Amino acid sequence: MSNLLEQLTNKETFPAPIRITQPEPWQWEVLAKAFLNDDVLNFWIGEECNEAVLRDFFEALIKDTLQSGGAVFTSPDHKVVLIWTRLGYGLEAPNEWKQQWHRLLNPEGVKRYSWLYDAGNMSLDPARQIKSMLPDYMGVLPEAQGRGYGSHLLKWTLDYFDELGYETPFLLASSRRSAKLYAPLLDFSVHQVVVLDEAAPDKVAVFMTRNQLDL
Repeated sequence: MSNLLEQLTNKETFPAPIRITQPEPWQWEVLAKAFLNDDVLNFWIGEECNEAVLRDFFEALIKDTLQSGGAVFTSPDHKVVLIWTRLGYGLEAPNEWKQQWHRLLNPEGVKRYSWLYDAGNMSLDPARQIKSMLPDYMGVLPEAQGRGYGSHLLKWTLDYFDELGYETPFLLASSRRSAKLYAPLLDFSVHQVVVLDEAAPDKVAVFMTRNQLDL
């Protein structure tokens, strides 16, 4: 899921991203600032969504990801952070950090989280999950948005996992505009648009599949 609205063509040339091996506070600081006004995170967390809650959420999420075989990437200047989830982890018992971010969502938030993926018709058979990765959360600091940071990092890491032999069968965009970027940039197609609030039809989650592969 991405909170940023970026142009298709980078305005700058960026160095290769760095794969994070140790969790550090600046990582969840970046994500909390980037996702503060994200419609999907606000839908999951509810009225209690604020920067402090998001810092706790992303701290638990990053630690969970690093312990469970996922991956976290950043730009050398630490202006963007991207979390990749190993989908096969969903078939395994959760560690303490996954339990922690579930507690931060609270029971109602967990229900909304599950409902969204059900509404998006997102399901993979176990054999496919084991060999799949998901670009789960990407945040760019507000002052760095619109310069190509996110699109560079996402494309670079997608190619990285392709070379390792992983599938990236789908992703979740948190706006229609973001989804329009991923179609030509990453060769994804819209699979399902889910309206998060009937009173505000512009607040959506857009599930996209790669190369029009069937789920």
